[in-house]
Amino acid sequence: MKEVISMWKQTRMIVLVALSAAIYAAVLIPFKGGIVLIPGITEFRPANVFPVIFGLMFGPAGAWGAAIGNAIGDVFGGTLGWGSLFGFFGNFYLGFVAYKMWGAMGLVPADDMSQNVNSWRKLVAYVIVTIVAAAACAIIISWYLDLAGIVPFAMLGVMITVGNAVTGLVLGPPLLLLLYPRIKRWGLIWTDIMDKEDVSRGLAKNIGALLMTVGAIGGLVVGLGISTGLYGQQLFQFGAGDTAQAGVWLGVLPFLILIVIASFMLSGQEQFVEEV
Repeated sequence: MKEVISMWKQTRMIVLVALSAAIYAAVLIPFKGGIVLIPGITEFRPANVFPVIFGLMFGPAGAWGAAIGNAIGDVFGGTLGWGSLFGFFGNFYLGFVAYKMWGAMGLVPADDMSQNVNSWRKLVAYVIVTIVAAAACAIIISWYLDLAGIVPFAMLGVMITVGNAVTGLVLGPPLLLLLYPRIKRWGLIWTDIMDKEDVSRGLAKNIGALLMTVGAIGGLVVGLGISTGLYGQQLFQFGAGDTAQAGVWLGVLPFLILIVIASFMLSGQEQFVEEV
């Protein structure tokens, strides 16, 4: 995760954070009063396509932009609350997972690491990355809001994962095909800006990608299974008693830890192949 900090010494990366945050917030805010799914918590969010594609093109700047943009959207959209803190972290991971997993597990051809979907292999990689990122975002936010007794894990976990994944899969590929060539020509792809030495080498990128996938997808599946099976939680209500909620918290926690561990294991340097 070295580049998450080191990027702040690059002026263009800071500008990309501001740009990503502004675009994300600008598209989020108008829909705050639109199709509301959970009052004060979430709504229909077509803007959620941006964290993934900004993460791919702008790297850590896109991740920070997603986190900050979501916070701005909460402030000006009237939904700032207890969930906003973990909404910050969840949206950060929506962009973070996208760029970190792009070069892992052989998903993208080694001879063309460009962050685009201009081949079937990279389109498949995009689909996988988007689903894992959506699930990681979902369990981070849903775990906390269940812990706080605000919204049941089963309900929010499904809504966030499906919403993020569908939006990203439908709108993301055409937007990337349209935007990437222009962003590349302007020299604003994150690997064109940052020095390779300022990017984390990772401990074991393939294992890290596997752990991230297990942490995100596995955490969602196990969390839903525990909450709806063992503890009687339903989409619109918690399970009966404190023991029910504690079971959900403890059952999902190991998967959140896996996501954090994977964050330090994943690399980002292989995406610099074109430049070296």
